[in-house]
Amino acid sequence: MKRKLEVFLLVVLVGMALAVLVMTTGPGKRTELSISQTHSPDSLLGKKETTVRNVTNDTVTYTIKWVDGSAKMQERSLKVGEIDRIMTSRPLEIIFKRVGRSASFELTAGSPYSFRYDENDLLQIYDGSHGRDDAVDLAPYVTTPMNVVEKMLEMAEVDKEDVIFDIGCGDGRIVITAARNFGAKGVGIDIDPRRIEESRAGALEAGVAHLVEFRLGDATKMDMTTATVVTMYLLPESNALLVPQLEKLRPGAYVVSHNYSIPGWEHKEVESADIADITGKNHSIFLYKK
Repeated sequence: MKRKLEVFLLVVLVGMALAVLVMTTGPGKRTELSISQTHSPDSLLGKKETTVRNVTNDTVTYTIKWVDGSAKMQERSLKVGEIDRIMTSRPLEIIFKRVGRSASFELTAGSPYSFRYDENDLLQIYDGSHGRDDAVDLAPYVTTPMNVVEKMLEMAEVDKEDVIFDIGCGDGRIVITAARNFGAKGVGIDIDPRRIEESRAGALEAGVAHLVEFRLGDATKMDMTTATVVTMYLLPESNALLVPQLEKLRPGAYVVSHNYSIPGWEHKEVESADIADITGKNHSIFLYKK
């Protein structure tokens, strides 16, 4: 009799527990793991892979933390050429040493970034993976000062007979300036749709839309053989990646590179110049002839 009573009480308790569960969840509801039950504060759905690549010549040590402060900082390091892959659904802050001081940069979930040296040979982090074989972006978006644009066109002796291809055209200022000042035709290439829209709007405003066009896509895969002048403001590894495309240019075509030389093209260099912008910052220009 006692055994039957124990079984009966157990059944009643189980039934009451099931009833409570149904009442608290109900149709259409589901339970979710709390953050404290997960391995990290960012292990919910919607995570994207954020990558950080080391394009420097040294191991880089840095710290990662969630911008909202929901987790402790994580110390990490990257050897030369390595990639740190971080799964996250929220913005991250990356902190590293620069000239003996801490510098920070916010990373967007799902985007690529790279450590590299800036023009002053100081460690910096940039948007994009920049000229690597698994990425289509060739450089971060940094505008060329207008006096540098004019010097680049002057060195290439641009006139109305020329066809200018600008790789990583940004706001289109190089081909727009060449069309407005010299009547040259131009093609701007960029991987960012926002830059293409901005360039087209600028061409309309300048009254040269009939002379220029802007193409969205990967410059390493585009036909540039009709160009008489190619301009670019990229990075050393991006310039190297483009050499096969540049080798296809017609004999006599000019290539003008802002700030960075073209690896392996030393014998094609015909001129170089340095020019300061309005802030006094120095810019180098390299002119090559195919």
